[in-house]
Amino acid sequence: MELVSIIIPCFRQAQFLGEAIESVLAQSYPHFEIIVVDDGSPDNTAQVVRRYPSVRYLRQDNRGLGAARNSGIQASSGTYLVFLDADDRLLPNHLRANLNAFEEHPDAGFVCGDYRWFGAEDTWHMHDCRPSPDHYATLLRRNFIGPPHVVMFKRQAIQELGAFRLDVSMCEDLEIFLRIARTYPIYCHHEIIADYRRHSAQNSLKYDIMLRNSLRVLRMQRDFVKRNAIFSEALDSGILFRQRLYERGLIEQILSEIEKCNWQRAAQAFSILVRSHPRGLVNALWNKLRKKTPERVSNSDRAKDN
Repeated sequence: MELVSIIIPCFRQAQFLGEAIESVLAQSYPHFEIIVVDDGSPDNTAQVVRRYPSVRYLRQDNRGLGAARNSGIQASSGTYLVFLDADDRLLPNHLRANLNAFEEHPDAGFVCGDYRWFGAEDTWHMHDCRPSPDHYATLLRRNFIGPPHVVMFKRQAIQELGAFRLDVSMCEDLEIFLRIARTYPIYCHHEIIADYRRHSAQNSLKYDIMLRNSLRVLRMQRDFVKRNAIFSEALDSGILFRQRLYERGLIEQILSEIEKCNWQRAAQAFSILVRSHPRGLVNALWNKLRKKTPERVSNSDRAKDN
């Protein structure tokens, strides 16, 4: 039996961590190890882990999600690796379904399945990863895989190509998916194997960072795709898709920072908005700002006329 290492980074998610651990302990495939990496979390992560004697616990200074996962990789022994965020869950068939996929596709760098997602009201939604003939081109267009815990990685692929990059915060998953899909075949099956939780803490995501780093990850593919017309078209399509995906959230973030008088954060977000330069986006921000603060903008216009 091949050993599977499940690596759970945790930062400020102790309230969900027990569910994540128990979802692994409930697996129908028995040969696994669980490693929780406490990324300098100020909550009771350590106390939660102590309830589970079989779980290994590592603690480090806060260095971010990618660094926590990489620490888990270094401490692990499995032939295969799964990265489970502390607020998500595996379904009992996860490990066995993905191992079966590897048995059928032994050359794959990683395999993945489908997932369900739910919010605070426990309303369930299904996600279908829709396998395609060319996964790399499809990933350039959009991240059709979803959260990383639906994926099982082959350790050999990560050893050969490198672990998670630390300079693409919030886009580590897309970057490593693309890097492996460029070199290895990947395989997607249709079994639902995981739960993905959406909750209020995720509303604090920074759209400026997400847009900047998703575009950076895509532009890192330029040298690889430039001699392939299909890949080049997919890359251009993916850049446009990300710009449109994050534009509304980025505009709302800028307006929110202005309302809170966080001028530096607003300026940083606006700078990214301008550099990404989706057509008409700056005008859209200006129009929304005029509607939101009509008196202030109107007075400003009158002052210019005097």
